[in-house]
Formats: sequence, structure tokens, C-alpha cells
Amino acid sequence: MTAPHPTPHPTPHPAAGSVREAKRTETREAIRQAAVVLFAEHGFDQVTVTDITRASGVARSTFFRYFPDKAEVLFEDDSASHLLLAKAVAGAARAAEEPLGDSFGAVMRVARAAILVLADSKAIQAVRYPVREQLIAETPQLQACSLVKERGYTDALDAALVEQGAAPLVARQAAHVATACYDAGYTQAFSSPETLPETVAAAFERLFAL
Repeated sequence: MTAPHPTPHPTPHPAAGSVREAKRTETREAIRQAAVVLFAEHGFDQVTVTDITRASGVARSTFFRYFPDKAEVLFEDDSASHLLLAKAVAGAARAAEEPLGDSFGAVMRVARAAILVLADSKAIQAVRYPVREQLIAETPQLQACSLVKERGYTDALDAALVEQGAAPLVARQAAHVATACYDAGYTQAFSSPETLPETVAAAFERLFAL
């Protein structure tokens, strides 16, 4: 008797994951765009989450799957920026001429390279969403959120530097100094966000010229 052939298992469509991710990105962007328009027209304080969900055509439960509150709509996903910093630190550390260890100079050079990658990314976002930058400048609550984000960059940079072999105390100090340079460049480039990489680089140049 011929043995029966095993029943083949269905093969998942290779693009299924990317389709879902594209849909998530599309939904997130629709919420963001609707919110920015409403904030620009009515002011941040006058717009509710319900207003945003109605304008973007999503349910409240969907909104809260993407954002914890309406302020977060105006900021990029923290995890993406932190991952970007970690990858940039790893790349710069591999290219460094010496181990990081407790060498403040070596750690700062790697931190500078990573922060400049972040600045490039943020410049692209700012040019894409100029109204968002204006809203942040005009709204104290959003300014506070922005400061929290910057502290998050410091922590992420610190952790990435330690992961690549920097001594913990040196990594912490370098992370604070590097994000201070980012903040100085951000302040200078506010009215011309496309210049953020240049203004951040100039802040580091002033530091390294000491």
C-alpha cells in the first residue's frame, strides 16, 4: 500500500508582515496629519482626542494603540530614535581607532558621530512637518514634552556607549555633553530646521576647539 502523502502546511505569504506594517504606518500618519491640521487651525489646547479621531476616521481605541495622548502625536516614536542612536554608536565605535574605555576623547568622538546622525534624521522630519515645529515653540506643554524626549536621547546614547565598551561614568558624561550640543544646535536652527545638522556640527566644533 502506498503511504499517503503528508498534508502540506500552508506557507505564509512572505509580504504579509510588510503589508501589516505599511498599514500601521499609514494609519499612524493619517492620525498625525489630521492632528497637525486641527492644532494649526484651533490651537493645541482646544483640540481633543475625539476631534482627532473624527478627522482621521479612526476609533478612539485605535488612536490609543498608536499614541498615549494627543501631545505624543507631534513627536516621532522614541524607540525609532533610540535605535537610530544605538546603530550610529555601534558604527562609529567600529570605525574608531582606539577602544572607548575611559578615554573621554574617544567616547566623545563616537557620541558626536551618533548625534549628527540623529540631527540629520530630525532635520528631515522638521522640514516635513514645519507646522509641528511652530506648535512646539508656541505651546509650553509641548516644549516640556520635547525636553523629556531630549533626556531620553541622553539615556539612549549613554546605554549605547556603554554597550560599545565605554566606561559607565565617561559614557554618562559624554552623553550629556553631546546632547547639550544637539540642544544648542536645535535652538540655533529653529527658524531654519533644514540647517540642524550644520548647527549641531558647529556646536561640537566649538567644544572640540577648547
